[in-house]
Amino acid sequence: MDVRTLPEALKAIMEERNWTQIQLAQELGVSQAWISRVCRGVADTSLTRAKQLLARVGWEMRFSPSVEEPVERREFLAAAASVMFVPSAVSSNPYLDPDYVRALADSLARGRYELGGVPIAARALGHVKQITHIPMKTVGIELQGAASDLMYQAGIALYDAGRLAQAEHAGMTALDLAHHAQNFPAQARAYDALSRVSLYRDDPMRAVQYAQRGLRIPGLPSSRQSSLHMRLGRALAGIKGSQKDARTALDRALDARGLSAFAEATLGGDVAIGLSQLGQFNQAEQLLGNAAEAMGQWSLLFQAQYLGRLAQTAIQANKPTLAVHHIYGLTRALPFISSARVNNQAKDIIQSSAKWDRIPDVRVSRERLYAMLSPEHPPS
Repeated sequence: MDVRTLPEALKAIMEERNWTQIQLAQELGVSQAWISRVCRGVADTSLTRAKQLLARVGWEMRFSPSVEEPVERREFLAAAASVMFVPSAVSSNPYLDPDYVRALADSLARGRYELGGVPIAARALGHVKQITHIPMKTVGIELQGAASDLMYQAGIALYDAGRLAQAEHAGMTALDLAHHAQNFPAQARAYDALSRVSLYRDDPMRAVQYAQRGLRIPGLPSSRQSSLHMRLGRALAGIKGSQKDARTALDRALDARGLSAFAEATLGGDVAIGLSQLGQFNQAEQLLGNAAEAMGQWSLLFQAQYLGRLAQTAIQANKPTLAVHHIYGLTRALPFISSARVNNQAKDIIQSSAKWDRIPDVRVSRERLYAMLSPEHPPS
C-alpha cells in the first residue's frame, strides 16, 4: 500500500491497525491535537521528523522524482511531493528496534525534565505495556539493555506522577532486563530508582536495601556510586539511630569527582535534602540554592523541586522571611509543570507554614501558592 502524503499515511495507519488518533499519538510520542491538525492539512512537519515518527510504527519513506530526468537541487521541494509512505519490511513491531526504544527513553526523559511526570504518565504506561508483552528472554542483549533504559525512564516518570505501584513495577522490570543483559550500570540504575520509590512510599528500610544492593555491583562509574550513596544517606536519615551512618553516606556522595555540571548540581541538591533531614540547614540551603539556580538552564521540574525544598528547609530552620522568598519562587515555577511530587511539596509547605499565618507576608505567599496548585490527580 503506497500513499503520497503524511496525512494519508497517518489515516492509513489508523485504518490498518484500527487505532484512534489518541492511540496513534501515543505510539508516535506526539499529541492527539497534532495528529488532528496534520490529518486536516493545517499542520506539517519536516521530512526528517516525518521519517523518524513513521519508523516508530514500522513505516518508511521512499522518494521518487515526479519526472524521469534527474532531480536538480532547485527541484527538490517539488519532487518531495512524490514521497511515498509505506509499511517497513524490517519489523511490524518497532519495539524490537533497540535504536527506537532508546529514542523513546530519551523522549520520556526530556518530557519529564520539561513538563513533569503527570503529562507523560499515560505514554510511560503504554511503553511498559508494550515491553512487558515482548518475551525478552528470546531477544538480544542490545534490545534488553535498551528496554531496561526505557523501563527506568518510564518508572521515574510514573514516580513523579505519583503512581508509585506502577513506578515500582517498571523499576523491577528494568532491573530484570538489566540482569538478562548482564548490564551492571543498568542494574545499579534500576536499584537507584527502586530506592527512591521506596523512600517516597515511606519505607526507608527497603530503600536502604536497594541502595546497598546497587553499591555492591562492581565497576560502577563515580556518578552512579555517588547517586547510590546519596540514596543510602537519605534513607538512613529517616531511620532512628542511623544519623551518623546517614551523614557518612551523604559525605561520600559529595566526594564524587568528574561529574558533568548537570549531575553535580542534581547530586548536590539531592544530598541537601538528606542534610536538611539531619538538621544541617545551612549547608542544605547552600547546596539547594546552587542546584535551583543551575537547573534553570536544564529542567523546570528539577528547579521547582529544589525551590520547594528550599522553602521546606527554611520552615524547618524557623526562618519565615527566607521561607516567603522561596515560596514565591516556587509559585512562579508551578504553572509550567505538572508533578504530583511538587504538588505534594507545595501542600506540605502550606500546611507547615501555617504556624506563621499571622505574619502578613507569609499569609499572602501561602495564599498565592495555594492558588497555583495543580488539580488533583488519580492516586496510584
